[in-house]
Amino acid sequence: MKSLPAKKLLLAGAGHAHIGLLRRLSTERSDNIDITLVTEQLQFVYSGMLPGWMAGHYHLDDITIDVTSLCEQSSVRFIQHPIAKVEAASCTVTTTNNEIINYDVLSLNTGADTDTRWLHAAATTQKTAQTTATTLKDDTDTDTDTDTNASAVIAIRPLSDFIDRWQQILVDAYKSTHYRLAIVGAGAAATELVMSAQIALQRINPKHQVYLVCGEHLLSGFNSQFRRRVINQFKRHSIIVVYARATSYNEGQLLTTQESLEVDTVIAATGVMGAEWTQHTDLETINNGFVAVNATQQSISHLNVFAVGDVATRVDQSVAHSGVHAVYGGAVVADNLLSYLEDKPTQEYQPRTRTLYLLSCGDKYAIASWGSISLQGRWLWYLKQFIDKRFVKS
Repeated sequence: MKSLPAKKLLLAGAGHAHIGLLRRLSTERSDNIDITLVTEQLQFVYSGMLPGWMAGHYHLDDITIDVTSLCEQSSVRFIQHPIAKVEAASCTVTTTNNEIINYDVLSLNTGADTDTRWLHAAATTQKTAQTTATTLKDDTDTDTDTDTNASAVIAIRPLSDFIDRWQQILVDAYKSTHYRLAIVGAGAAATELVMSAQIALQRINPKHQVYLVCGEHLLSGFNSQFRRRVINQFKRHSIIVVYARATSYNEGQLLTTQESLEVDTVIAATGVMGAEWTQHTDLETINNGFVAVNATQQSISHLNVFAVGDVATRVDQSVAHSGVHAVYGGAVVADNLLSYLEDKPTQEYQPRTRTLYLLSCGDKYAIASWGSISLQGRWLWYLKQFIDKRFVKS
């Protein structure tokens, strides 16, 4: 009997969901599925351990997973290029080097981009004003000034780029007598980053200072007790909190709606927006370029496309873009992908009403949130370390 051709499963991106799927495929694998992973990154950086690495508690190897080795163990073809276009009508993905990859089923776990539109809008306004006001500088000089300002603002995503930039910050801090760093953001990621950065920089020089520019609402998704605990940790670490919105950065000055801060570098942890490739797709997207998905994490416009993590937004209910949902939702997508390929029913991802969140405070201390319950202590940091290390080692 003539065998059926193998179905083509294309995994775009190496986020939590696909790492978990690759781990499963190393032990369970259908012979009738041809799987390819396309991603720019050779290493998966586990975001939950990034603040600990910044604070010096981990080596870089402790927080990364070798994607190529995982693909080899799972007999998955690996292509090292970011994607540039998804044409769901023709079931093709195009990479940035114009390689076209065909698929029967596509899974998107590419993550999203850091939302730095406040910076780019300000840079555009500044460039227009400079061009209008003077003819003494040519266009090349104006572009250079804008690029210089933008290069001093570091986006938290992609994590691989951020790691390189953070290491340069430490080099610069060793050369400085008073290094000033501002972190812009109001969520849990920004709060962890600011405490880890303060620990790292003041270890170099107690005169170094980190600011958190968080707008009017800090940690809006958490209860008031949890927020008070975090604010007390800011005070313990001598972190300066600015309750104003950042509006622009220019020549060492971070402008906010209340004041101007003299800083050497800005880290943007300001939420996410759709990845660049989502501007070049026929998939249904909503809310600044996120792939619109249903309860089974399938595209509402093309059911043979799945998406999970920061790249996707549910249309049936509000689900925050967070690592917790990336992990739990990713496990459901892994099951659904294998079920869909075998023409079996898929299951819905129902986010938990309460999830345990462990926020690290820089110096082996953590705060826990679970619904209305909030706790803190060193034992919670070691609990977080156990959970994180177990995930990476597995």
